[in-house]
Amino acid sequence: MKFRIEGRFWKNEKTFPGLNDYIHELGRNPKSGAHIKKKYEKIACDALRAVSGRKRYAGRVTFHYRFAEPSSGQKRDHMNVFAFADKVIEDALQKCGVIQDDSPRWVDGSRITHEFLYTDGTPWIEVEIEEVK
Repeated sequence: MKFRIEGRFWKNEKTFPGLNDYIHELGRNPKSGAHIKKKYEKIACDALRAVSGRKRYAGRVTFHYRFAEPSSGQKRDHMNVFAFADKVIEDALQKCGVIQDDSPRWVDGSRITHEFLYTDGTPWIEVEIEEVK
């Protein structure tokens, strides 16, 4: 199954905040950090529900992420972008009931892939969920 989160949600320029943005918010106020995490989990769940119906994975899965950041803002390092988005999206998949859990028992981390590119259009994050045999 594949789904896409498309739009400018973070400061009206990026799809998701980076890990540094999230850590900054936690430092300002722990409740602010929790609010940001919850907000982006909801964005991920909404994008997922739009395409998945009631798809649930009973076994192990892995993820293939593709990130398209705005070409005008080529300042964020890739791992900064991946870290927050991975965590929030995997937590959202668990909360939505799509995966059992985001622990190593249910998610094969050795097969997770990330692809990063820049776009002149609307930024997006695409996630493909693959069952692991």
